Amino acid sequence: MSANYNKTRTKIGIYAMAVLMMGIVGVSGSLTVIGAQFPSASQSLIQSIISIPCLAVLPTTLLSGKLMGSMPKKTLGMIGMLIFLIGGVAPFMLTSLPVILVLRGIFGIGVGIVQAVASALVAENFVGPEREAVQGTMTSAQMLGCAVMVFAGGWLGDIAWNASFLVHGIAVLSLIIAFICLPLVRAPKKDSADVARGKTHLNKSSWSWAGITFLLFIGVQVYTVYISYVLNEKSIGGAAESGATVAVACIGGFIMGILYGKLAGRAGNLTFAIGLFVMALSYLILALAGSMTAIYTGGFVYGIAMAICMPAAFVNTANSVDAFSSAMALSITMCAQNLGQFVCPYIMNFITGITGSAQPSTLTYLLAAILLAGMGVPAVFWGMRKNTRKGETT
Repeated sequence: MSANYNKTRTKIGIYAMAVLMMGIVGVSGSLTVIGAQFPSASQSLIQSIISIPCLAVLPTTLLSGKLMGSMPKKTLGMIGMLIFLIGGVAPFMLTSLPVILVLRGIFGIGVGIVQAVASALVAENFVGPEREAVQGTMTSAQMLGCAVMVFAGGWLGDIAWNASFLVHGIAVLSLIIAFICLPLVRAPKKDSADVARGKTHLNKSSWSWAGITFLLFIGVQVYTVYISYVLNEKSIGGAAESGATVAVACIGGFIMGILYGKLAGRAGNLTFAIGLFVMALSYLILALAGSMTAIYTGGFVYGIAMAICMPAAFVNTANSVDAFSSAMALSITMCAQNLGQFVCPYIMNFITGITGSAQPSTLTYLLAAILLAGMGVPAVFWGMRKNTRKGETT
């Protein structure tokens, strides 16, 4: 009874942290409003409000993987949430874009710590089907937090361009819950024999999942970075509608996250391929949309796909190595995730700039759909082969 109670509390603490894991996109619905405040800034520079935190996450996740071997994960997580709160809310009080971008980098450090610690806690405390279920529910918590922040951010952005940064104050609630619920487990002291046994071993499979996740999040990031520009391009919505669109996607992700364990149990290793094709479909809907109803539909489908792809990538990463190595493997995969998010607007803006398209943001969604569908084809064959081997061994 006590063990189950402690596990339940740990899950609640993890979910409280997970609410913040997609905080980088909290102000995405207000990018055009913020851009209007700085008319001399390029579109790519304004988009750096989203991409710079992703860049800051890169070294942070790797450093967090090392730190978790020498300090309690709860302590590191609390530090990350404090940095998230300070770096996220402070831009509200500023009018200098360069200083805001610096603070967004600090904010990204907090996000990186939270992402690494929350995922490591799942890998450390749960195994098998329970791990998949917790990972899926953690994705639901991410989507719920994203929905609240993006919807509120878009609404606040219509009131004042800088007010959208206040949404990151949600970290106060996460801090309180995590402090109460997460166990304070000190990192074990290692003698020379322990060090030899506890050496991190990364393999070809773990590195492959890092590369796959990099490509995945080039496609994933298109939605949040370009949605406000697509609405403006199609003349069918502003900051509030953009925030609502991302919120609708998060609702789809929240629902799918709860159901992820059942999907993974039925589809097995084909789960990742299913997510890729569903996300490609969502981008086709968004590219062809001519009304907010179609935009909301595409966003909802995108959220479902996101809640399939994310846990599949991280569960497969954790399963590719031994338990001791999972924290570092997950940190590297998250590093790849955020690198993909960072380079996304630069790659897509470069390609659409070459084409000279009159609707570059719409074209970006089509390009992302092609990328994701292209990844889905080999994922199907990989999943079928893995499922067959699993069936042979049972």
